[in-house]
Amino acid sequence: MPKYHGLSNLFRSVLGLSLAFFLSPSLSLAQADSTALPPGISAPKEELPIKLKPTFGIGPGMLAFYGDVGNDHSAYSPLVTRVGYELRATTPITPWLEGGIYALHGRLGVNERSLTRNLNFESRITTGGVQFRYNFLQLLNPSRVVEPYVTVGFESVEYLTKTDLRDAQGRTYHYWSDGTIRDIDEQALNAGDAVLIQRDHTYESDVRESNLDGFGKYLERTWAVPVGIGARMDIGHGFDFRMGATMHFTLTDLMDGVTEESVNDRKGTVGNDRFLFTSFSIGYTIPIERGSKKTKKTPLSSEEVDVLAWMGDEDSDGVQDIYDKCPYTPAGVAVDAFGCPLDGDADGVPDHLDDELDSAPGAFVDAHGVTVSDEGLLKGWLAYKDSGNVNYVTSRVESFGPMKPKVVPVKRVYVVKVGSQMEKISEEVIQKLLSLPDIRTVENGDTTFFVVGSYDKIPEALRRELDLRSLGVEGVVMAEENGRLIDVSEETDPLRVETGSVPNTPPPVGEIIIRVQLGAFRYPLSRNIFVGISDLVTIKGDDGLTRYYTGSFTEVNPAAQHKVNMLLRGFNGAFLVAFRDGKRISMKDAGASLTGPEDLRNVPSGSIDKSLLRYRVQVGTFVGNVPIETMGRMIEMGDIRPITSSDAVRYFYGQFKDRKSAEDAKIAIQKEGFTDAFVVGDMNGYIIPAEDADGLMKQP
Repeated sequence: MPKYHGLSNLFRSVLGLSLAFFLSPSLSLAQADSTALPPGISAPKEELPIKLKPTFGIGPGMLAFYGDVGNDHSAYSPLVTRVGYELRATTPITPWLEGGIYALHGRLGVNERSLTRNLNFESRITTGGVQFRYNFLQLLNPSRVVEPYVTVGFESVEYLTKTDLRDAQGRTYHYWSDGTIRDIDEQALNAGDAVLIQRDHTYESDVRESNLDGFGKYLERTWAVPVGIGARMDIGHGFDFRMGATMHFTLTDLMDGVTEESVNDRKGTVGNDRFLFTSFSIGYTIPIERGSKKTKKTPLSSEEVDVLAWMGDEDSDGVQDIYDKCPYTPAGVAVDAFGCPLDGDADGVPDHLDDELDSAPGAFVDAHGVTVSDEGLLKGWLAYKDSGNVNYVTSRVESFGPMKPKVVPVKRVYVVKVGSQMEKISEEVIQKLLSLPDIRTVENGDTTFFVVGSYDKIPEALRRELDLRSLGVEGVVMAEENGRLIDVSEETDPLRVETGSVPNTPPPVGEIIIRVQLGAFRYPLSRNIFVGISDLVTIKGDDGLTRYYTGSFTEVNPAAQHKVNMLLRGFNGAFLVAFRDGKRISMKDAGASLTGPEDLRNVPSGSIDKSLLRYRVQVGTFVGNVPIETMGRMIEMGDIRPITSSDAVRYFYGQFKDRKSAEDAKIAIQKEGFTDAFVVGDMNGYIIPAEDADGLMKQP
């Protein structure tokens, strides 16, 4: 059973004392009694100040587990296991004692395989606490190069343990007495149909949630006492190198999910779990010295300020600063009594910058003081009108949305919300939801809502709610406005009584729903890739994959045609899936005679046709007419492609197969004056952010 007892005030006190070492300006070691010192070491004659020298270190290491799974790690090397990373911050307390705080993150795991017991697990751990290091100063030569030490501390440990029970296709591992792994139990009546399978070493099943030994919802965190040994060496310029090994003695026996109270062949041994962290790290010490006392400057007296103000002439134009209305006049320029450059024709352009010194009174002039003709005024006005419609996109978000938001009338419809997803959901729930013919997803922030139907009136939605309840699906009526769900319980509760409790139509029995699964991806795809797919359903399963579905058909032929359309859009992993009465069935059971992936109950993860993916450089976005000068520069670059939307035209340059080539082209375009150019992705004609294009390249 769990042995975690909650957060205690002791840990907070120790952590507070450790932080005090970093906040205090200095620490002192009082004079010691010479009779208590080892032979050959004399007592200091005065207090020995300990300067604050915080050291920050980071380094990797190997984690080895010692517990009930894996025969206490007896056949494994502590240097060939899972990787962990440690971050620490320490400071001297005395010349021989160092204190500090640290954090450790990594993974523990063991695979035990025998003819009698086959167990495995992997646990993601995060620890944090305080630690003290003793360096044997009293026993070592002061000129030592390598400094051995021992450490002890106190820490909190959080862990999340999973095990590998099924392969990528969802088939449960059955270990036979001949040493093989098959998809059917050796004692089953149909054991003769069993096929060989291999472990994928993907730890998909949560040990606590599986509850194989009846331990229930125990807390996956505990306390631990780390005890270690190691050696430290200064490598110069404030850096040091440390290497050591620390055994973490935990106060729980549930890190691997197996204890002495486990059942059958899972039964473990007596004693708590522990793990070893063997690591090396690089640290840097920041010396903090007291700054010298600064001499306070005496402010100028009012008389001194007056004298400087009267006598000063910073721009040397002959007008003292106190009277100068135009400071910083260029040297040698004639000025008036107020220190401003002369402007003989009063056209607003100083004479030393005026190319036309006798402009007519009231005439319009350009920046050089030259009179502008009527034709020039008209050309400038037209250019101003065009430039007022120019908007260079300066953010990634603006580039994929309308430049000027349009006022869209709000339309309210009523839907039945049948679930929501912030985390992963099980395959059973996925199949139940996809069996509903008109299921769709509505995304709001980090939450995905599953809704059914779209009704103009509340009574129609309430009847659908009753229909779903008769099928075993719980839902609640909500309003939807422009993709936003709104609680309307105050309107629906009075009407529920009037609607009654009898469903509108009897629940269908044996109805088959066929969908096109676009794929199952490790990394979520950009929403821009699915532009034009209005019935997209997005579900993230408990196996870590995000699946995308489209279409809802009762016959195979239209579903197959929809699949072909999705293949042409670049979804190489698209295939048909069928559901009936809340369960997934094979296409053969759905009445189809097909070959290929549709015949399998489970298929590999989907993929995207990466040969269609390109990088482009977005040069600019324009609303209205493009200035002739700007258009001329784009024509000179060549390979410019415009994409027109309802409110703007976006211009893109080039087609590149890799991000680096596109970035190089972007830099060249920016040097041509298009300073706001940036890189985007192009997936079969659909513009997506460059970061999402990078993610597609990483998809398997």
